[in-house]
Amino acid sequence: MNEVGSKPTVETFNSLIHTFARGGLYKESEAIFWRMGECGIMQNSDSFNGIIEGFRQGGQFEEAIKAYVEMEKARCDPDERTLEAVLSVYCFADLIDESEEQFQEIKALGILPSVMCYCMMLAVYARGDRWDDAYKLLDEMLTNRASNIHQVIGKMIKGDYDDDSNWQMVEYVFDKLKSEGCGLGIRFYNTLLEALWWLGQKERGARVLNEATKRGLFPELFRKNKLVWSVDVHRMWAGGACTAISIWLNNMYAMFKNGEDLPQLATVVVVRGQMEKSSITRDFPIAKATYPFLKDNVSSSFCFPGWNKGRIICQRPQLKRILSATERSSERSENDKLITLINSPFPLLGTRTPPSDVSGDQRGSADSESRIRMTTELMTSMV
Repeated sequence: MNEVGSKPTVETFNSLIHTFARGGLYKESEAIFWRMGECGIMQNSDSFNGIIEGFRQGGQFEEAIKAYVEMEKARCDPDERTLEAVLSVYCFADLIDESEEQFQEIKALGILPSVMCYCMMLAVYARGDRWDDAYKLLDEMLTNRASNIHQVIGKMIKGDYDDDSNWQMVEYVFDKLKSEGCGLGIRFYNTLLEALWWLGQKERGARVLNEATKRGLFPELFRKNKLVWSVDVHRMWAGGACTAISIWLNNMYAMFKNGEDLPQLATVVVVRGQMEKSSITRDFPIAKATYPFLKDNVSSSFCFPGWNKGRIICQRPQLKRILSATERSSERSENDKLITLINSPFPLLGTRTPPSDVSGDQRGSADSESRIRMTTELMTSMV
């Protein structure tokens, strides 16, 4: 672009910011953001939205909220996308109270929270075993007369459209959203898959992920050649990543049973870019979600290699041993999958686990929560 003498516009810079942000490459996003100022181009709400989302995807929750504070100080009015981005920060950090406050603030402004906002709240409630709150919110979606999309997605989450003839209603919504562009599509499917995973609707989540890839999203997701079989989840949220890894492992197991040769390496891509060289990538939300998932559900043979901190790998000998053991075990049972994906019944109404009974992994570390609370107080006092 520079070579042909074409000057970048605010849209050019924002496109770059969001491209890096979706993969959690917050340092690259921030560099582009400051480069805008050096070029004399004023940052707008879309610029700040990308920075907030980049910090969130990279697990830098405090910095994400600080960016929101800076947005207000720069007299840049937040838009609906901004409010959604801030809500996603609180949901990533498992801060239920702050998530609720942000959700209610969106409503107080006379804005109907998007389907993405509803899905984020469903996920954070489910992770915290706040099932009564989740039911209430789901019912809100089902009875929403202002938006057919909210109704259809709410019914799909409950399983009302599982029949092939009814699933056409879901496909119609997905096709309509496709016309809104890739950026919205990634946000929509990430939040929907997050809700389905934590609500225990994992088979339904696998079906939704298939619909997303059919519509051209996450083209990097599955790769297969003689040397490497990979699943790239660096642009996904935890629920979508675990869903994708489960499908990948089950496909790998099916190919193994059919006699296909195993690759030299099976790899899960959790981070891309310069961050691959840094050990801090282990603290990225996606890495922190997928690594324990692999160790707990498959094998401790999956590990971070010394040559790339953005990959979780398993070598061929260990992979063959895992799949062979699963095959022997499956001969004694009806289960022919490495990872079982089912739709679990929703817990009964009245189920609510006290905060002290929820594990630390579900609610996030106390240190992280404290930092976010302090920054939220800072935001309140400065704006």
